[in-house]
Amino acid sequence: MSGQTVQLWDGIRPLRPRALVARHERRIGPLGVVAATERLDRATDWTFEETHHTIVVHLRGRIARMTCEFAVGPSGPVQPARGDIWMIPAACRYAALAEGGEAEFVELRVPTALVGDAPIAARVRHRDDFLFGSAARLAELLRAPASDLADMAAHAIADALHLHLRARYGAGDQAAGDGTLTASQRARLVAAIRDEPDAQHSLDTLAALVGMDVRRFTAAFRQAFGVTPWQYVLRARLDAAARMLRAGAAPVTEIALATGFATPSHFATAFARRFGAAPSRWRAISTERGAKTD
Repeated sequence: MSGQTVQLWDGIRPLRPRALVARHERRIGPLGVVAATERLDRATDWTFEETHHTIVVHLRGRIARMTCEFAVGPSGPVQPARGDIWMIPAACRYAALAEGGEAEFVELRVPTALVGDAPIAARVRHRDDFLFGSAARLAELLRAPASDLADMAAHAIADALHLHLRARYGAGDQAAGDGTLTASQRARLVAAIRDEPDAQHSLDTLAALVGMDVRRFTAAFRQAFGVTPWQYVLRARLDAAARMLRAGAAPVTEIALATGFATPSHFATAFARRFGAAPSRWRAISTERGAKTD
């Protein structure tokens, strides 16, 4: 893209700048709504990893190139068209790199409780005529001058969307207690693991967070995140360490202990396996690359 290779955002490198032409944001009841127009002259990062579900509705505009990746879900090159819908589940990391033209879209921020705490599936280029029409009308109302009538219309659409989302994407999903992690349980686990990389997480403590026995939890976790609990914990620790290495000059030993590794040698081995270089060397390379792009 733009004559150079740009990797999808990995949670470590700085996000590429966005060129917003217009942006309108409003909370309508429990639903968050953002209507935006964005220029994509240069490769642009679109990333999500939220405690709520995110639904992105593409209204218009041509995107020349786009690649996306879910932590668990469809990934690869894709080109949005008018009416396409992206559904990004709560606690699921999503990254996309887009370039070319101008895009107009609506982003809906949906609390997990609004769809009955259902673990909705990741989707790209999904079609839902009611959802598209509602999002397009909300975008018009957000751009229009404020008035009592516009406010009443926005709330009526949001109420209808609530019912539609719950009926189509909530009620049909598996209920809690059947061996599937709910959306709020996924978010709870992500917060516990990523906010405390130095904590001594175990299968017992993680399973207890969601009220499951270890055997059922292990299967449910792999289904939800695509990796085992230990693989997820290790990756979260290494990602946290990479951010610390890139951000400052703290000694490698200090970073190893701050991210839950028992010894610097274990940390160095695991880090090199994931990032292809020892921690000190990786920091030097990362700093050099950052200086070139500033």
